[in-house]
Amino acid sequence: MSDDFSELGKLVKDLTDVPAEANRRIKSALEYTSINLRDDWKEGAAISGGYPKSYAAAISYDIKYPGGAIESEIGPVLGKTPGASAGFLEEAGGGVDGPAHHAGRNALEANEPDFWRGLEIAATDALIDKVVNG
Repeated sequence: MSDDFSELGKLVKDLTDVPAEANRRIKSALEYTSINLRDDWKEGAAISGGYPKSYAAAISYDIKYPGGAIESEIGPVLGKTPGASAGFLEEAGGGVDGPAHHAGRNALEANEPDFWRGLEIAATDALIDKVVNG
């Protein structure tokens, strides 16, 4: 058995670039899930009358990069439409014209498995690409 760890050292050095490639892929996976979650939330938030009818149109997403991290903020944007403030209907106790909608929670739960799968694929593909293609 050889004590030569040069190939292992080279692999470790080569893998130092993986985080940058993984971040690009993770951003793509996060954006894909954000769009699906936003669209599912809008669909579940449709309200047929009154000022809250524009609530669904106010639901959006925004990708941010605080301190080197990647975040997605999804939900109604106040000031975008008059119904944006109808977000209280998500958890309403039924006293405002109906039961709570839970459209945001339902959209999150529906998209969570795809989000985790996308992150796994992003990290794995970045690692494989670096090992195979250098």
